[in-house]
Amino acid sequence: MISTGMFGIDDMLGGGIPKGSRVLYSLEPGVDGQLFMISTLSAVLEKGQSCLVIIPHTTVDAFLHDISQLRGKTVKPEDNHLVFLDSVDRERIQRSTSSREAAEREWQARIHKLCTDNKVEVIFGYFDMIYEDFGLDKGLSLLSKASCPPEATIIIELLNFERDTFLESLAVRKSFDLILAIKSSFRPLPHFNYFTILYTSWSTKLRRSVPFLVKNGHIVPYIPKIVVTGPPESGKSRFVASATELGISVDRTGVSGAVTTVAMDFGWLHWQDFDITLYGTPGQPRFDPMLPVILNNAMGVVLLVDATNHEQLARARYLYKIINRMHVPIIIAANKKDLPGMISDEEIRKGIGVGKTVPVHFISAHQKDDVRAVLESLVDSITQFVY
Repeated sequence: MISTGMFGIDDMLGGGIPKGSRVLYSLEPGVDGQLFMISTLSAVLEKGQSCLVIIPHTTVDAFLHDISQLRGKTVKPEDNHLVFLDSVDRERIQRSTSSREAAEREWQARIHKLCTDNKVEVIFGYFDMIYEDFGLDKGLSLLSKASCPPEATIIIELLNFERDTFLESLAVRKSFDLILAIKSSFRPLPHFNYFTILYTSWSTKLRRSVPFLVKNGHIVPYIPKIVVTGPPESGKSRFVASATELGISVDRTGVSGAVTTVAMDFGWLHWQDFDITLYGTPGQPRFDPMLPVILNNAMGVVLLVDATNHEQLARARYLYKIINRMHVPIIIAANKKDLPGMISDEEIRKGIGVGKTVPVHFISAHQKDDVRAVLESLVDSITQFVY
């Protein structure tokens, strides 16, 4: 397998990119996605694999400078199995050939020679100028098994002005084994970048859409807002505390002697290559006017209920109706499974008014493994939710 250089994406792909695949990283105009290609190149070089990088839009020196700026790490071709075809080569080919067909043959000859002489295993191609010079089909043929070693993995970056219909057509034609679209969106957050695993040849169930941050020269999948809500004393603060590495809770002791949250619980965690922020809400009805505001821009919701207290179900049902209007992934966490008097899955679903499509997890909010299992299920639902 070839690593993308991004653990979270490798994990979604089942370990990385199968060797010999053709991969397309499609960038929407304006999106900050240059690190996807560079991360994969860096990962391949770290494995000591021989690479050809085709950069007809720039020079080798400028490209290496960009890598050092983006990754904070200098790449020296002489220290790696790394060869180039750059903008200088493109200009020479244009000057020395009299037709598009002759230029195409010259490109093929140079690619073939470099691959043969250097036993190239992975080819990285920046496709924009090739597309401009030769058109889509001819350009893709230059970066295909016809010109390249049959066993080579070919990874292409394209600035895509034609959007999803173009990518869908490439998927239908099976032009690539992996199509990863890097986009920007105005929902559910005011503005964020995200990637979508649009197509893979090895699975029909891998479509994922995940927001990301560029952090210290790395792509970090990012879930900026998961809301944890539920009736009073259902275990929300404990859930957030068990889930996170760093958190803040604003609690006080009520008239009954029970501890209650009077503001918000906040928690932050880095888990399975994701940065995640949790927001825990107060559960009392007097805070209900806040809930739509808190839910705004949430990417997923955990609805917590005390599974030993049948009286909580009516309150949970009311909260579920509010959440359901937001059209975001939701999971029910039935807390206190370690105590007697547990309500059944069927009773919980009936009491809250949820069907079989909404997952119900029986947990103890004191058990980190239980809490992480809920988050894993919710993150999986979020990444399948197409923005």
